[in-house]
Amino acid sequence: FINTSNGRIDVTSSKNALNGYQKSKCFFCFDYISVVKKSENLSDVDHFFPEILKGSEFSGYVDGIWNLVLSCKKCNRGNNGKFAKLPTIKLLERLNKRNEYFCSSHHPLKETIMSQTGYNMDQRKSFLQKCFNEAKNKLIHTWEPLQKGISTF
Repeated sequence: FINTSNGRIDVTSSKNALNGYQKSKCFFCFDYISVVKKSENLSDVDHFFPEILKGSEFSGYVDGIWNLVLSCKKCNRGNNGKFAKLPTIKLLERLNKRNEYFCSSHHPLKETIMSQTGYNMDQRKSFLQKCFNEAKNKLIHTWEPLQKGISTF
């Protein structure tokens, strides 16, 4: 869910679109996840740049699809999970690669991601780096899980 002035918005509807790229793997650790309701390994929709940055001086629209990924429960909210931490630069590069995948496709998310991050590769990369630098100044610490599965994207 995403909190707004009008209440909370259900972001679980983005699961299928995000899973098309992630192929039933956690964005962070590559462990198996599912988008099927009531599944034991049901994925979470997670903010790559933590939601805590909302309302602060942060260049990115935190609730934008460009910033949403699917994660396993352990990475999102388990012991040693991400919570409000900033993923490492290595994971930022993975986010950039994911966003570029959508922007180079005919996927419906293409236009939305481009309007939120930039209309060419250099603009999008610069945007993500700016967001990372701003978040790093605010959050200080970075986070990265141990890889559990085989890299598929």
